[in-house]
Amino acid sequence: MFKSKYQAFTDTTSENVFQAKKQANPIMLVVFGYLMLITVGAVLLRLPVSTREPIDFLQALFTATSAVCVTGLSVLDISSTFTNFGDWVLVILMQSGGLGIMTVSTVLILLAGMHPGFNHQSVLLSDFTQEGNVDAGKILKAVIPFTFILEAIGGVVYFTQFHDMPLYDRIFASLFQAVSSFCNVGFTLFPDSLVQFQLNPVMNIVTCILVLAGGFGFLAITELQYAFDFRRKRFRKVSLHTRIATFGTMIVVAVSILVFTLTEWGNSLAGLDFFDKMQSTFFMAFTSRTAGLNTVDVPGLCASSLFFFIVIMFVGANPGSCGGGIKITTAAVISLLGFNRLLGREKTQVMGRTIPETTVDKAVRIFVVAIVVITLATLILLYTEIPAGIGFNENGTPFLKILFEVVSAYSTCGLSMGLTGELSTVGQLVICCVMFIGRMGPLFLISAVAGMSKNTTWFAEEDIMVG
Repeated sequence: MFKSKYQAFTDTTSENVFQAKKQANPIMLVVFGYLMLITVGAVLLRLPVSTREPIDFLQALFTATSAVCVTGLSVLDISSTFTNFGDWVLVILMQSGGLGIMTVSTVLILLAGMHPGFNHQSVLLSDFTQEGNVDAGKILKAVIPFTFILEAIGGVVYFTQFHDMPLYDRIFASLFQAVSSFCNVGFTLFPDSLVQFQLNPVMNIVTCILVLAGGFGFLAITELQYAFDFRRKRFRKVSLHTRIATFGTMIVVAVSILVFTLTEWGNSLAGLDFFDKMQSTFFMAFTSRTAGLNTVDVPGLCASSLFFFIVIMFVGANPGSCGGGIKITTAAVISLLGFNRLLGREKTQVMGRTIPETTVDKAVRIFVVAIVVITLATLILLYTEIPAGIGFNENGTPFLKILFEVVSAYSTCGLSMGLTGELSTVGQLVICCVMFIGRMGPLFLISAVAGMSKNTTWFAEEDIMVG
């Protein structure tokens, strides 16, 4: 029988509404926002006023992508390539990429006297907290001052250490370094990163603090800030997320200090006294996860240290931060899943709590996506960057250099064994894609999951042999 006009109209309307809802995906708006920022940044960096010598568009695109994705890899010498205008462009790109497109756009909306929509707020909140009932304005009132105050303090401290510069260069270098450190970017205005400050305890300490604050996560920092109730003189209960993020960070840093002490004490740190060795080791442990700043010559490290770098870069920082990687909490959930399964438990339990299966499933998906992206990118670069028949060179195996570069790009860390400047055109494009996917990875995952319809039917079970 034919449908009535009313039924046909309602069916068509429902279909149109459903299609409109599918099209209004806020996750894709974020993706397009980052792409637009990278494109505009590349165009600005390509302008004659931005560079001392002309650069091609791919070099500008690579630099803009690295800045927006808070990575720090560069095919150019930042210190000698860009003018003051170009350096200011990099500062804006780093700050926008570190805070996030949704944060910047929400600030602009609020400054214009408007109120961000529900989808806009939901994506913003997903960047900083797992709670969905917090007002976006309150989030920004906490995030923005915290960011700028820490960067200002860091800038002042840096200013006291840059003695041999003209006043303007000294002020700008301090600002640039503070933004780069807090946003975990890894760009510096010095050709050797921070190697010249290896034995400067003030530079080491302030950089580690900024890197840790920028990569710790807003939610965890906020909870720890108010963990002690001074009026009642007792500790408040913090969430499981903050506990895992805190203990996970402490474990990663402690293990990193131990490994670097064992592997580099008689290698790259040989000839230094005990105090200088320890501050160099601490600096590597704090910044190697996601910041990309270094006070030692990375290609000169031993193979075991470089491999451990790959592991901790892959883990990265905490969610809701400027850092990258699969995130410490994700690695913790994966580890807890395996541990609980070994004990025969059906649920993932820790600290007297059970982690929801949806969270465990998301962690597994993030882990799998990361492995797939890194594997594919490494295979492509092994084909495009290594001539046939080459197996070893003076810096170690080409495979280790390429894997190091890919993991550094995906985790938005920015450390390099020297391969970045040698990349071919295809190699640069591949690293650009990896940096972008690494910055957008969780968003891509959420978007893909949200776009799938729930399937309530299953096929019949049939067992297979494993192990």
